[in-house]
Amino acid sequence: MKDASLLIVDRNSIAVHELGDILKYLGYQSIEEAKTANEAWAILRIRTFTAVISAWNMPEMTGLALLKVARNDDRYLDMPFYLTDSDFTKTKILEAARSGVSGLIVKPFETDAIKGKMEDMAELTGVAPPTEAELSLEEGMELLETGDHEAALDVFEKMLSEGETAEAYYNIGYVKTAQGLYEEGIRAFRKATQLNRLFAKAYEAMGRAYRDLGQPEQAEQSLHKAAEIYMSSEKDEDAEEVLNEILELAPDTVNVYNSLGVLYRKKGDLDTSLMHYGKALKIHPEAPHIHYNIGRVYMDKNLPKKAESSFKAALKYDPDFTEAREVLTAIELSVM
Repeated sequence: MKDASLLIVDRNSIAVHELGDILKYLGYQSIEEAKTANEAWAILRIRTFTAVISAWNMPEMTGLALLKVARNDDRYLDMPFYLTDSDFTKTKILEAARSGVSGLIVKPFETDAIKGKMEDMAELTGVAPPTEAELSLEEGMELLETGDHEAALDVFEKMLSEGETAEAYYNIGYVKTAQGLYEEGIRAFRKATQLNRLFAKAYEAMGRAYRDLGQPEQAEQSLHKAAEIYMSSEKDEDAEEVLNEILELAPDTVNVYNSLGVLYRKKGDLDTSLMHYGKALKIHPEAPHIHYNIGRVYMDKNLPKKAESSFKAALKYDPDFTEAREVLTAIELSVM
């Protein structure tokens, strides 16, 4: 979740201060203030907010009038909008409800009541204040950006004392490898992937740490896992970068050429896809899945005869290759 941005509208500076303190206590940091409804509407015309909390009674333009104006704008049709007042009569409650109010907050403010409204807002918008862990992670990342690795490491290790997270272990690994402590870094990256088995960046960083340790096989294995995750999540550019990095480590790695073939076929670059499949085939000429993949590319290129030859080769090396047999049968039936 991203942090919520709130607009408080009230001419009473004491009430604004009290409400702001409660919201900050609850974790909300992005808070803007407006003294009048006219000022608030001027702000809303150029900026969007997660929610508005407005006093009802204000000069010139009331909070209820501001609510009605906001609801007539498509941008704010569903935005949570709360009205505050010290005395909500039955008439006021009905009028606010007809105007599309999200909730009413009674003055003087109580923390539990505000907390309840903010929880309702988070359910509606999917936006909530950052957790302690998220704030710590942000602090650690800022320290990393300034190059203060020791202080960042202290923050991340403190996070672990409060509860293990994959992000904390990943960042500890990042710091350790930056310090040249590759084995410690690898242990942290491995822990990150145990907590989140789809943490591609952790596998990627672990692969580079293995590379720097002079362990190319482990490096290749970790990098390839990262590439697989990137490909499965449609992050093709990241996958391509990692796969090319593997080729620098091990130019004769058949799985990399096959993966690049898959990647370029997805991108519609069929000639480059065939080139990579061809390299994979030179290394492993009897691999049925490579022949099958080549056949699929030929089908995309509308070359059924060449595709048929590739599917037959796949079946030659694996007679039980069901997908190859089904496609080959479909080709033969279309030719007849």
